[in-house]
Amino acid sequence: MNVFKSKIDKGLLICLVLSIIACVLGASVMLKVGGLFNYVLAAVTLIAGAGFPLQILTSTKYILKNESLDIISGPFSWKIPIESITSVQEVQNALMSPALSFDRLEIKYGEDKVIMVSPANKKAFMQTLDEMRSTGTNEHTQPPTIDKSSKGNKKIKKKPKNA
Repeated sequence: MNVFKSKIDKGLLICLVLSIIACVLGASVMLKVGGLFNYVLAAVTLIAGAGFPLQILTSTKYILKNESLDIISGPFSWKIPIESITSVQEVQNALMSPALSFDRLEIKYGEDKVIMVSPANKKAFMQTLDEMRSTGTNEHTQPPTIDKSSKGNKKIKKKPKNA
């Protein structure tokens, strides 16, 4: 089992920390004003507005096991069978994903499914994934190849089956 923490962009980190601070300040104002409604609203603000981003920051990781890639980001998790991964490509993308950096790896798997991750050590992540894919081969699963033809981006593809 190999665990890879998510790379964290400084800009995203600043935004999340500022939002946490804003929620804490807002909750403190509600608590000063007092009243049952404000106490409940302060608790919800702290849990949702500060707790959720903090949980995402501290828990986002990618676990490569023998047969699966497990992705954990806060209360969310994905389990992707290694054999179902069809390609891995470096991308710069801001779409929502369990990644704390815009420097991401786009993983295509299954039938038209895509998820993006941002391991802090992309090279080691891709190397480990490549090794797992090649050791897990049988007659129905072909190991991936790395395609460097896409403008310097690495891409892992399944090798075509021999006829």
